[in-house]
Amino acid sequence: MSNNASFLPDDYLSQKAERRTNFISLGLFVVVMLGVFMAFLFTNQKWSQVKQEQATINVKYQKAASDITELMELETQKEEMLHKAELAAALVERVPRSVLLAELVNRMPEKLSLIEFELTSEKIKPIVQRIDPDKKGRKRSRMKPTRAPTKEDAQEVQKKIRPPKYDVAISLVGVAPRGQEVTRYLAELNAYALLYDVSLEYSEQKEIEGQTMQKFNITMKLNKDADVRDVDPLIVPRGRDPMSDELRLRAPGAQKSTVQATPDPGEEG
Repeated sequence: MSNNASFLPDDYLSQKAERRTNFISLGLFVVVMLGVFMAFLFTNQKWSQVKQEQATINVKYQKAASDITELMELETQKEEMLHKAELAAALVERVPRSVLLAELVNRMPEKLSLIEFELTSEKIKPIVQRIDPDKKGRKRSRMKPTRAPTKEDAQEVQKKIRPPKYDVAISLVGVAPRGQEVTRYLAELNAYALLYDVSLEYSEQKEIEGQTMQKFNITMKLNKDADVRDVDPLIVPRGRDPMSDELRLRAPGAQKSTVQATPDPGEEG
């Protein structure tokens, strides 16, 4: 006789197995639904945190954008103020002609005299950047077409007036009893911070009232950013005016003589 034999009807056994399967399936369904519900709660919580963090970041971005806008406005105001200050400074002569002449005279050796002083100013044209048409065409082909400048843009460009700058050239013609005085004067001018490109154009001997003198011509330029306030003035007491028309000459072993300094007849024309 088999050990697995049962006295229960087969229908009862099949229904019992079916009920057991249903309970197991129901339990698994409940577990799965609980997992889905817990996952939903967790995801919802995380999503709420993400939204909160996003709102916080948006507030920070708005504050940063406001700060950047304010900073750009301050930079624009700063540029406008600097531009106005530059224009105002351009109206003020930073190296007065009288001060410049005094500095040139005070650096002269005692026995040297000036006959001519010429100062010329030439306005420097602003540099305009030119764009190669080929490069410009290639760039535009790759980029989107830009809008035409408006009336406001044109007015804004016109408002930005560049301060004028000048190239100041100086030419000195004078006489000295010896070439050493001319060399000393040339060295003094080269050492002066407000001048550059100091050069001796010529130095030749001339007969003036029977005296052999060294006539010279020195040219130089004034620094574009020169400011007399940055340089200490040189004060030298002098007993005579070196720019006067009288030259005091004294030959070796002779008494002093005063002659009238006149330019050469060929130079008057």
